[in-house]
Amino acid sequence: MVNEKFSELLKLLSLANIRFVDSHETVLQDLAIAEGEEVRIKTEQSFAKDDPVVADGSVVFRPRYTFIFSAGGKDFFKTEYILFVSFGVSDEGRFRELFAENDVSEMFLKRQMNRTLWSILRGVVMDAFNRHSLKPIPLPWIL
Repeated sequence: MVNEKFSELLKLLSLANIRFVDSHETVLQDLAIAEGEEVRIKTEQSFAKDDPVVADGSVVFRPRYTFIFSAGGKDFFKTEYILFVSFGVSDEGRFRELFAENDVSEMFLKRQMNRTLWSILRGVVMDAFNRHSLKPIPLPWIL
């Protein structure tokens, strides 16, 4: 039942725009990472408290992604991005009904939003490492 409602929700939406609103990168410490040393990546996703904003045939989300990279138990690099993601919506009322169901909204926010944005975030994070003259560490693939 949840998958059917999730599919219905997706059919109501068409991606209109993805835009970076804010970004911050911080080198927390100069840390030499040995070849083959495991790097851990802590990932956090959150949304503005009013999300989604539904009006005038569109749905807007403002996700925040934070990535903290660590090696040897020490954090060495942090990135944070806030995006503006808008969708056209064919039926605002039905969208609100479906999105009000926790299982459906959670599936959309945690799975679909990540799948939509992840390849963009992977590139931005790689660029951030390069801008700070650090050896790039790619975000892992999501399944």
